[in-house]
Amino acid sequence: MISIDIFNIIIKSFFINIFLFMIFFKINNYEEMDNIKRIKTGLLIVFLTFLYCILRSVSDILSTIIILYFLESMLLSSLTKLKLSRVLISTIISVSFSYFLFILAGTIEFALQALFSIDSKTINLVLTLAIEFIILILISKAKRLKKGLSFLQKDNEFIEIAMINISAIIILVYGLIGNNFEKIIEHIYFYFVILGIFMLIILQKTLVMYYKQKLLDDTINEYKKDLQEKEDKLKELSDEAFNVSKASHEFYNRQKALELKVSEANIGTEEKTELLDRIKSLTTEYSEALQRIKTKVVLPATNVSEIDDIFKYMQTECSNNNIDFKLKIEGNIYYLINNIIPKNKLETLIGDHIKDAIIAVNSSENKYRNIFAILGKKNRHYELCIYDSGIEFEIDTLLKLGLEQITTHKDVGGSGIGFMTTFETLSECKASLMIEEKHEVKDNDYTKAVIIRFDNKNKYIIRSYRADEIKKKNADNRKIIIEST
Repeated sequence: MISIDIFNIIIKSFFINIFLFMIFFKINNYEEMDNIKRIKTGLLIVFLTFLYCILRSVSDILSTIIILYFLESMLLSSLTKLKLSRVLISTIISVSFSYFLFILAGTIEFALQALFSIDSKTINLVLTLAIEFIILILISKAKRLKKGLSFLQKDNEFIEIAMINISAIIILVYGLIGNNFEKIIEHIYFYFVILGIFMLIILQKTLVMYYKQKLLDDTINEYKKDLQEKEDKLKELSDEAFNVSKASHEFYNRQKALELKVSEANIGTEEKTELLDRIKSLTTEYSEALQRIKTKVVLPATNVSEIDDIFKYMQTECSNNNIDFKLKIEGNIYYLINNIIPKNKLETLIGDHIKDAIIAVNSSENKYRNIFAILGKKNRHYELCIYDSGIEFEIDTLLKLGLEQITTHKDVGGSGIGFMTTFETLSECKASLMIEEKHEVKDNDYTKAVIIRFDNKNKYIIRSYRADEIKKKNADNRKIIIEST
């Protein structure tokens, strides 16, 4: 028969683990919980509860907490598919916070115990856990925690280091409270080892911060260089505009004078022919003058020759189709092609999706014919964004992208192979595809965007004003995140 002390340990461990998981999901704003994951979570809590009881029978509290911490981190990383580095930080915060709330609830319960003369350990424990649960629910409803702890999603090293320090101190204090003095002396070397491990983690985070600061300084210098280049380009464009204005001024009055003379002249056919030839000659002279000062738009460079070449080629294709092409490069892309996606696959993505955008623009009656490409780092992730002013995707096409070779523009060169290749690349790189559509498009505005984000999540997201209609037609329940704009 189970003794009351063992029963209390099981109850305490079970609910502490529930609170720990609740805190973990909340601070990470993790909401992707289906029924299978809920069942797995329940089984993990039961497993960790009995493992805690086994470890406590052969070891002290602090040793047990440390062992379970690393095990919980690995299990939560496997369950949520979040990066292990993020899970390690989230778990130590969750563990320390659950024990801190337990101590806080125990303090409140101690007052109730004295007030109502409660003499049962089990009742005291249940009251403590109930108080902790109430405190946890109240805290989780705070507006600042509505979307979890933002620094976990944005990799803020300063706050992470502070939270690791605070969490480690709370866990160590809790472990010391749970041991008697003899145990503390007996395990003092072990505590120094644990503190040393945390110091190594903090040192590693500090070094990462240093290198990031150095990278930031280098990036700022690059931005200064880019800014100077843009200022030089602006001056060049300003000079070009002045030259165009000057050329127009030189020929405009002469042209108008001749037109007036022809319209008012009471002359014969031969003289009119001579005047018309003079106007034609003047017009040709004007066109040649403009052509001499006209310069081709120079695209910003990535300094990766293959990537620059594909952008230049697509610029030529846009020009041949009377489409204005713009390009923006955000920062350095060397890390992208060296660590995330092979250079040749990035070339293919750029070529395929700008080609699709050209087809979409040519299929549209929109007078604003424009394609805007952005490549580089946005917030924490690298992205390739292609905006265009062409027609939108058909809903059936959106739902079948990557599943089969589908296109709505077969007659003008569309094959559907591009998106098949894209989804293969996304799977290999664990990148996400986002398609955004606008409902009310103003003049000189884009109608849609195809965004490839290298976020290690491999999701397919549709943000559209037609979200409800798309959801209804998703009869096969394909795993697509569909959001309204």
